[in-house]
Formats: sequence, C-alpha cells, structure tokens
Amino acid sequence: MNILIAYASRYGTTAKCAKILEEKLTEKGHKVTVADIKENKNINPAIYDRVAVGGSFVAFRMNSFVKKFVKRNLKTLLSKKVGVFMCGADNIWEEEIKKGFPEELLDKAIAKAYFGYEMNWEKMNPMIRGMMQKASKTTESVSKINNDNIYKFAEDITS
Repeated sequence: MNILIAYASRYGTTAKCAKILEEKLTEKGHKVTVADIKENKNINPAIYDRVAVGGSFVAFRMNSFVKKFVKRNLKTLLSKKVGVFMCGADNIWEEEIKKGFPEELLDKAIAKAYFGYEMNWEKMNPMIRGMMQKASKTTESVSKINNDNIYKFAEDITS
C-alpha cells in the first residue's frame, strides 16, 4: 500500500511522531512518503492509497499549515481512506481534534489518534516558553510521546 503522512510541526515533536509512524508502516511492508506540508505545499494526496494528516496543537489551535492543506485537499481527502492525528499537551484530545479538522473529515476518518507531546523549551521563543513553563509548572524538558497510540494508528489506517 502507498501511504502519505502529511504533517506540520512547530517545535519538532510532530515530525518525530511522523517518523515513528513511517517506521512502523514501512516495517509492515508499506511504501510511505512523509511530507512536511510547511515545506512542501504542493504534495498531492490523490496519488496515494491512504493518507495520514496531522499536526501540533498549541494554544488550542491546530497548526495553520495543516488546516490549509486540509482545506485545499478536502474533496480528495474525503474520497480516500484517511487518518488524522494530533500532538499537544492536552488530555481532552477528542474535543481538541474537532477544532483542527472539518467535521466531515473526522466522520469519515478510519483512524484518529493523539500522539502525545513534548516541551522542548530550547526550541520555543521566550514569550511562548514563559507561558508554557508557567502553565505546566516546570522548567524541565518533557517528552510524553505515546508510541502505543502511534502503533495502533498504524494498524487502524492499514486495516
């Protein structure tokens, strides 16, 4: 199966999760293309059998590059078997993901997942870092990537 993983990342966590997903799908024998849609705005989802689309949520908003990609390609995505995923420090991901993707795409998606989050303070600008450190009550870097969710998503999108 030919699978596209289209993502956008702010601080690198979503990119890391997309790489883990790619490894899992490749391990299962699938041909996988990973596209950073922030850098590659012209990727064509129509040529793939399955499409996984995801991004980071920061300040209760989906990455704008993901929103634009989905809007531009919605008709194509609705005609495919699609999975959607998000990264972000939010326990209520099932509510948050609704803010990032159109309802009709979520209804049609064969896989939906929350991949976890990281707080890489050194990658954040000082203002965001200060707000996030205050909200999280820590100045230590944090990594809470959920590999089990990524592996389950890989199973669900290829079923």
